[in-house]
Amino acid sequence: MAHLYNLEHDIQDVSNNGYYHNMKFKATAETHGLHIEKHAKYGWTVTTLTPEAETWIKATLGEAGIHASRLQIEGGSKGGSTKSTNRSIKYVCTCCGTIIRATREVNVTCAYCRELFEKA
Repeated sequence: MAHLYNLEHDIQDVSNNGYYHNMKFKATAETHGLHIEKHAKYGWTVTTLTPEAETWIKATLGEAGIHASRLQIEGGSKGGSTKSTNRSIKYVCTCCGTIIRATREVNVTCAYCRELFEKA
């Protein structure tokens, strides 16, 4: 949602062809209930909820709330590899070709073209 906010307000919040979050992303995200820390390789991308945001979500939506996560692998054995199973669904804007992924069926409209994304 921080990216959507920045898009709507013409704030460029990524650098290097969209691969790294910059300080503008961090600023927007932190004003909307997230805590952002810098990752050495990917910029301002280590994201957690602030205690206040977590309390608000639980009070508003109940304990089930919102489930958002990203597989994070710490450490690992030298020389070995750990692979995650990608269970996301790929969607493509039929107008501009923008690709998004979701972990469940979604009904999303492209902010640029106002066209529905279709399952690829």
